Amino acid sequence: MHKSAYRLPLSLLLSLTFAAPVTAARFLLNSDDSVIGELQLIPASKGDTLVRLARAHNLGYQAIVQANQATDRWLPTTGTPVVLPTLFVLPSKKRQGLQINLAEMRLYYYPPRLPGEVWSFPIGIGREGWQTPVGRTRVHSKIAQPSWTPPKSIRNEAAAKGIELPINFPPGPDNPLGDYAVRLTLPGYLLHGTNRPAGVGMRVSHGCIRLYPEDIEQLFSQISAGTAVTIMDNPAKLGWRNDQLLLEVHKPAYPRNTLQANNSKGNRLISQISAFAEQAEIDWQAVTRAIQSANGVPAQIGIRKPSGTENHGVVAEHKAAGLEIKEAEEDTSTEQAIEDYSEGWLVPRR
Repeated sequence: MHKSAYRLPLSLLLSLTFAAPVTAARFLLNSDDSVIGELQLIPASKGDTLVRLARAHNLGYQAIVQANQATDRWLPTTGTPVVLPTLFVLPSKKRQGLQINLAEMRLYYYPPRLPGEVWSFPIGIGREGWQTPVGRTRVHSKIAQPSWTPPKSIRNEAAAKGIELPINFPPGPDNPLGDYAVRLTLPGYLLHGTNRPAGVGMRVSHGCIRLYPEDIEQLFSQISAGTAVTIMDNPAKLGWRNDQLLLEVHKPAYPRNTLQANNSKGNRLISQISAFAEQAEIDWQAVTRAIQSANGVPAQIGIRKPSGTENHGVVAEHKAAGLEIKEAEEDTSTEQAIEDYSEGWLVPRR
């Protein structure tokens, strides 16, 4: 195995491009690859914060913080190199509809009128106790300039903290839903803007999915009723970029989906990587590093073999890296059927 192939200089890694984005959120698709965007490195300027840089580059809070764990998120030293994790492995082989991955706090949309593109935006999701559910649903309808009537559960929660919420939030700058909302047939859940954009990329909502105001406006213009929506919580994604096999690992959105060596998520990932061993030379040490760091930055873990190359010693290699392959349990989280609540859906959360 040519181990040096996995230790690329940072300058070379940053020069690799898949396709230049049409805008900060729109990427051209290549049918042969499953990775979009490019990793970037920029110097922090005076007055920068990671929150400010995240919004400027269409990233969420958690994504930029995880990629820069040694950097002060509020006062990065002027000139400090900041990694912009704007390289993404697509979350599914199916390139259709709206796909939301809670673990990376990001959504992907394949506009049917623009078949050569994928749009991708950071999101905020439900906090502990108000988890955003996984499963399959679809778009019910769209509302511009929505009003919001807090449900009783949210009003009670606020009252317990000594806060009296208004009966209704009319359209305007104080509306937590922002200027645009997309209702799902999953009862009570919305995709919407926000009057607090700093919360995008965090677990802060009551289960709804929040986007930056400029992002929900773009999405709102294209998405239509009936669009399929898949919500998943997948901490790890695998994909090809030219001849490189990349692994992108995030911390799970919620503890129930923690990626560990011997649980179903971990076993399934190792089995998936092992399946690639017929096509690629796998660096199992790189796999271990990617899983342990869980920084959300795609890492090269393999290189495509020349055609006709045989595979030997896969089990020995990954055991030497401290990993163990077991038969993976089937992951059915994204296969969950969600009842269609086209009529009579509940009061939306936020």
